[in-house]
Amino acid sequence: MKKIHSLPVSLLVLFTLSACNLYGGLDSPSGDAQRLDAARACLDDNDYPCALDHYRALSDSFADIRINEISLTQLAQAQVFSFADLISSLGTSLGNGRTFSSMAELIASRNVATAANRVLIQQTYANNSAIAQGNAGSKLRAFSRFISALAMYNTVLASAVGADGILTASDIVQDPTLCAADSNPATIPVSCAEPSGTTMPDSSPGGSPSDLDTATNWNNGASLEMLWAALSAADAEAAIFTGSQKGILSSINDLLDQAPLGAAAGLKRQQLITILSLQ
Repeated sequence: MKKIHSLPVSLLVLFTLSACNLYGGLDSPSGDAQRLDAARACLDDNDYPCALDHYRALSDSFADIRINEISLTQLAQAQVFSFADLISSLGTSLGNGRTFSSMAELIASRNVATAANRVLIQQTYANNSAIAQGNAGSKLRAFSRFISALAMYNTVLASAVGADGILTASDIVQDPTLCAADSNPATIPVSCAEPSGTTMPDSSPGGSPSDLDTATNWNNGASLEMLWAALSAADAEAAIFTGSQKGILSSINDLLDQAPLGAAAGLKRQQLITILSLQ
């Protein structure tokens, strides 16, 4: 598997795209530059409908920015991803497996881990494929699709969070102690199977989606197969825009290294509780 590394500085500016703006309060912005500033001013105020209106008014000369920032705004509006949430989950580090469980718990607390939002996230991922490829465009496209894939991963994982609001190993496997102790992937024990009453079974009732590019089945119940489809998409996109293995990117890569897409469900569940450091 292609290894992934830290984000280039040129992409990190996207983490603060709404931190400042040049829009001076014009009532009727005209031209792409003013519309973009107006959109980001609305985003500063968490006025998502206003921001979306201005983004959609951008001409095709700003097509890549329009697509990327509409996607980010839609995810923030749905409360399934924002850079503020990511930064708060990272704390003072580059992040690790615990970052995912923290974000999943946050999404679960908002009651937004819904089928409708999974459909929305898939749409943003597909829409971002229209960003031009070549040079910086390819990196922006991959970065935008990575964010959508990450939002999907966290939203599906949020469906497994228990009634106590904390994602624990018992939410993922039947017996965390016995499951974690088994070191032979060929004989993953029953203890690593889905727990009774789980809200994230191995397969989605009605069928699991094959990948994040395909719209089919994302409106079905959340599942482990759905989680791995999002995880695989995040890993593939991250490999395009970065080149080393650190923080949360390392956790994504480790999960797929230890439990590839076609691996047994028990192995995937075992690796989730191990790499996400669930207790």
